[in-house]
Amino acid sequence: MSVLDRKLSRDLYAVKGLLIAIVAILTVGIAGFVLYLSLYFNLELSLRSYYAQSRMADFWIDIEKIPQLELQRLREIRGISDFRPRINFSVSVDLEGVERPLSGEVISLPAEPTPVINNIVIRSGGYFTNLRSEEVIVSDAFARARGIKPGDTIHLLLNNRRQELFVVGTAVSPEYVYTMSQGGIFPDANNYGIFFVKQPFAEEVFDFQGAANQVVGLLAPEVRERPQRVLDQIETVLAPYGKPTATALAKQPSNQMVVDQLEKIKIESMILPPIFMVVAISILNVLMMRIAEQQRMIVGTLKAIGVSNWTIFGHYLNFGVIIGLIGGILGVGLGYWLAGIVTEMQAQFFEFPRLINRPYPYILGVGLLLSVLFSVLGTLRGVRAVMRLKPAEAMRPKPPVVGRRTFLERGSFFWRRLDFRWQLVIRSIFRQRVRTATGLFAAMTGASLVFVTMHMMDSFQEIITFQFDKMMLSDYEISLKGEHDFSVVYEAQRLSGVDLVEPVFGVGCTFHNGLHKKKGGITGIVPTARLTVPRDAEGNPVPIPQTGVMLNRQLANMLDVSAGDQLTIVPLKGETREITIPVTRVYESLMGISAFANLEYLNHLVGEETSVTSLQLKVQPGEQARQQLFRELKQFPALQGVGSAREQKMLLEELILGPTIAVVAIMVLFAGLIFCGSVLTASLISLAERQQEIATLRVLGYTPHEVGAIFFRESFLINMLGTAIGLPLGYWLSYVIDEASSTEMLRMPFVIEPRSFWITIVTGVVFTFIAHFPVQWAVRKMDWQRALNVKE
Repeated sequence: MSVLDRKLSRDLYAVKGLLIAIVAILTVGIAGFVLYLSLYFNLELSLRSYYAQSRMADFWIDIEKIPQLELQRLREIRGISDFRPRINFSVSVDLEGVERPLSGEVISLPAEPTPVINNIVIRSGGYFTNLRSEEVIVSDAFARARGIKPGDTIHLLLNNRRQELFVVGTAVSPEYVYTMSQGGIFPDANNYGIFFVKQPFAEEVFDFQGAANQVVGLLAPEVRERPQRVLDQIETVLAPYGKPTATALAKQPSNQMVVDQLEKIKIESMILPPIFMVVAISILNVLMMRIAEQQRMIVGTLKAIGVSNWTIFGHYLNFGVIIGLIGGILGVGLGYWLAGIVTEMQAQFFEFPRLINRPYPYILGVGLLLSVLFSVLGTLRGVRAVMRLKPAEAMRPKPPVVGRRTFLERGSFFWRRLDFRWQLVIRSIFRQRVRTATGLFAAMTGASLVFVTMHMMDSFQEIITFQFDKMMLSDYEISLKGEHDFSVVYEAQRLSGVDLVEPVFGVGCTFHNGLHKKKGGITGIVPTARLTVPRDAEGNPVPIPQTGVMLNRQLANMLDVSAGDQLTIVPLKGETREITIPVTRVYESLMGISAFANLEYLNHLVGEETSVTSLQLKVQPGEQARQQLFRELKQFPALQGVGSAREQKMLLEELILGPTIAVVAIMVLFAGLIFCGSVLTASLISLAERQQEIATLRVLGYTPHEVGAIFFRESFLINMLGTAIGLPLGYWLSYVIDEASSTEMLRMPFVIEPRSFWITIVTGVVFTFIAHFPVQWAVRKMDWQRALNVKE
């Protein structure tokens, strides 16, 4: 080991406490970088391999009923490489011992195992057998939630008859990585299942011999990125057999939710890690400037005996390289470990046959390289100061800094009223501008991080409040089989425990405005509705117009329309003619894309009398009343499915608020690391530089506690000023993140509760106190008598 290497090891050991703080901040930054990118690639690779394994479809065609022979015309369309007709129906589920009516979808599969488009992956049991026709494979998430195992029997209401089915296995499907009930946006495996049955059985039970109502297909690679032309051709070819609806993979609900999650992770990867790396640079810069000033005589001696500038440059640069290597190695290790944990947590939302977590050499390599690069950048200013020193100049002690009055001292009225200790604090703050700026930056960053995290909590809480305390005011939503006349409302009013019934008429349609086109639906409600109330982003009720349609802002922007414009719709069922309607109002909203109209007006628009597709129920409280209602609903002939706002709220709180609280706690700890690292570094460096000043105060009778309080005042003032700057920065960042992470399905509300401001401020105060403890310990342990010896 060379002399300079031994010196480097001694220098590192001498500032080990400060290095631990810097390495910790750097480690968190690199760990965040590795975590987010690894998580992104884990999910992306899991999804891509799953889609390839199961031959995930590129498009879906829904149609009322079409002979399978007529589908051969699709082979004439250039760009379609393969397709599969199948039967898909919504069904009601009746499980033994389960009072609540459940719902789901039945999908047909070939009776014999063969590679097909949208093939399933068996998780338990096996594929269909030749022993019976009434066999079913149940979606694995629903089976786990309801305790269903191979060998059990379940009952489904198929084509208005209760059918017993033998469970041969459980499986996952690429179409349902994220399983949502119809009309929902959150997974609900407890109450919504997917049931795969044999194709011949489905044809018999639904009276679909030789026919299908859905087609899934694959596209040629050259049209896969832009499939709309092919989908339009498909709709034109199949138009004589009903009104077909084509959906591309990009708009398929499950795939869309996974892709949105991937984009959110990508955005977060660009925000959090750089914050910690920049803070580490700033603190390391202060430390290296201190070392450069402290060792100027050593540098002068080395230059005088012939050591070259480049050798000295490399020696001090190694300081940053070693810190970067340590932080990088710890960061990539921690990031990879956390990526495995967070990847497994995604199983709460997404159903994969296997979630892949593996090390990505390029991510780990880039993380290590970034750690070293940022550390070297943090040392450059101090190294440059060393390089500029001339031997003769460096071998003399640094001249004392000329004491100049700060601008506050010029206002003598204010200055004379300050305590002597406050005067020391203010002089130190203004005379050590680089160190002060670093402290302000770190406090500002830590405060903005806490603020953004608290805002995330506020946003999720607002989504829950908005959805379930303002919009969904019913206790239960009853979806009906197809369209029913108004008599179904009177039947529902006779159910036990029902206080109020409100009808809803939903019309699936395609919106057209010139070149703009969007598939969606219009919800028709009565003007006096109390249980389904459209609300704007502020939560204010939006009245339903007597005529025309009311669109939320997201849908209006997609269609490029505003209030007063004309819009063309083509209903997907019933009369499939083009209908032109006025856009009466455009309003801001949070959830998805939505369109509302007067129920009577919407019925008249599509050629109906008083049709109803779902019911909103308000029921009497009490468990006994609820059980009786469920028993009667199972016998309700028009019932398709039951949704419970209360259960959805509980599920949402479990899925989102629980993990969010954990994220908030972790982020607050990370912000505390920034606060503590900055305070600790600045205070300990200041303590080393002002030893004679501290010793003088001790001689004058100041206790260690009183001396430490001076340093605390300085740290506290800088942190509070940094926190004050960090609050508006966090406010702005929250808005930017909300806009960047908003999707078609969900727009994050920009809501900030007063508690977010107070928690941010209190966090800064608490961590300032915590960081002061080692500083106070250093003051108490300092040999102040030795510090009084003046070096000649």
